[in-house]
Amino acid sequence: MADSRFAALRFLQKKWPLIQKVSFFLAVTLLALFLTQLLRSEAMSTSAVNALFLLLFAAGLWISEAIPPFAVSILVIGYSMYFLDSIDLTVVSEDWERYVSTWSSPIIWILIGGFFLAMGAQVTAFDRKFSSFVLRYFGNKPYNILLGCMLVTAVLSMFMSNTATTAMMVAILTPIIQQVDRKDPLVKAVFLGVAAAATVGGMGTVIGSPPNAIALGIIQSQGLSFGFSQWMLVGVPVAFISVLAIWLVLKNHYKTQYDHLELQVSAATPGISQRTQNRYRIIVVATFTLTVGLWLTSTLHSIPVAVVSFLPIVSFTVTGVVRAEDLRLLPWDTLILVAGGLTLGMAISDTGLATHIVSGIPIFNNLVVMLLIMGWLTTFLSNIMSNTAAASILIPVGSSFLPDHTLLVSVVIGLSASTALFLPISTPPNAIAFSTGYLKQSDFRLLGILVGLGGPLLVALVVLLLY
Repeated sequence: MADSRFAALRFLQKKWPLIQKVSFFLAVTLLALFLTQLLRSEAMSTSAVNALFLLLFAAGLWISEAIPPFAVSILVIGYSMYFLDSIDLTVVSEDWERYVSTWSSPIIWILIGGFFLAMGAQVTAFDRKFSSFVLRYFGNKPYNILLGCMLVTAVLSMFMSNTATTAMMVAILTPIIQQVDRKDPLVKAVFLGVAAAATVGGMGTVIGSPPNAIALGIIQSQGLSFGFSQWMLVGVPVAFISVLAIWLVLKNHYKTQYDHLELQVSAATPGISQRTQNRYRIIVVATFTLTVGLWLTSTLHSIPVAVVSFLPIVSFTVTGVVRAEDLRLLPWDTLILVAGGLTLGMAISDTGLATHIVSGIPIFNNLVVMLLIMGWLTTFLSNIMSNTAAASILIPVGSSFLPDHTLLVSVVIGLSASTALFLPISTPPNAIAFSTGYLKQSDFRLLGILVGLGGPLLVALVVLLLY
C-alpha cells in the first residue's frame, strides 16, 4: 500500500505542471464568472455581459499563463464568433468575419514586413556587420562601449525583434565581458543596459513592438490619420532619451576598475543559416532603405504602409534571401497575439461594454492625470504579463475613458507597455540577460522602478507637446 501511495505521489509530482495549469484555467474561469455576475448591471445587453466575461477571462489567462499567450488570443477570436451574441453554439455572431479578419488586418502585414526585414538582416549577417561598424566609433572606453551597445541595440530593436536583437548583442558582448572580472560592476551594467535598450528601443517605430501596432490599429479604426512617420515623431525621441537616461544611471551606479576593453565581434548568428554573399547583403540594404523610405513618406505618395510592407516579403522570397526553412523562425505566435488583441478591442467596442465601463468608473477631468494613470497602469500590468496582452486590454478601455483623445491615450499606453523592466520575466530581453548567469533578480529593480515611474511620465510629456 505504501509503495502504491509513493508511486502515485511521484506520478502526481511528475504531472504537476499540467495539473497546475488545468487548476489555474479552472480557477480563472470560475473567477471570471463570479466577477462578471458581480459587475454586470441590468442596463447591460447580453452581448455586453458576454464581452465582460471575455475581457476578465482573457486577462486572467494572460496573467496566470495557464495557457500560452497566443492560445488566449485564439480563444478570444473563437469566443467572439460563437458566444458574444449568445451562448447557444448554433448561433454564430453576425460579425464573425470581422473578428476573424484581424488575422489579415493591415497591422499584421506591417508586422510581417518588419519581421522579413529583420530575418533578411540576420541571415545575411548584416546586423552584425552594422553593429561592428558602428561600435568602432565608440572607442575602447568601457562606458563608451556600453553607450554604443545600447544605442545600436535600440536602433536595431526599432526594426527587428527585441528578442533577436538582445540575443545577438549578448553573443557580441560575451567575448568583451570575458576580459573583465566576473564580479566587476561593469558586467551587470552591460547586460542590464542592453536588455533595457532593446525594450525601450522598440518604442521608436510601429513595427518595433506589438503594442505599438495594436495602438495604431485602434487609432486608425477611429478614422484618425496617423501613420508610420507620425509614430516615429513621438517614439524615436522617447526611445533615445530613455536610452541616454538609463546609460547615465548605469554609469553612475556601476563603477568599473577597467580603463579600456578590446572590441571583438563574431561573424555569424548561431542557429541561423547564413547567406553572407555580397549580392544578398546588397539586396537587403536596398530593400531596407526603400521600404523604410516609403514608410516614412507615406503621406506624400499615398501608398498605404501595409502595402509597402509587401516589398521585403516579395523581394526576399523571390531573390532567395529568405527561404522556406526561414519562415518557420518568424514569430507567428506574436502575430496571433496581436490579432487576438485587435479582436478583443472590437468585441469591447461593438457590444457597448466600453461605454458601461466608462460610466461605472470615476474619471478625472484632468487629461494629464488620466494619461499618467493609464501609462502607469500599463507599466504595472506589463511587468506581470505580456505587454502585448496588457495593451490589448487597456487601449480599448483607455479609448473609452477618453473618447475625444483616442490618439493620445492609445499612443501613451502603447509606448508605456515598453517601460516594464522590473522583473526578469517582464520582457524577453530581460529573460535573455538573466539567463547569462551574470545577473540576479534584484539587479533589475533599480531600472525597473526608475523606468516604470519615469517612462510613462516622459511619454505623456512628449505626446502632449507634439499633439
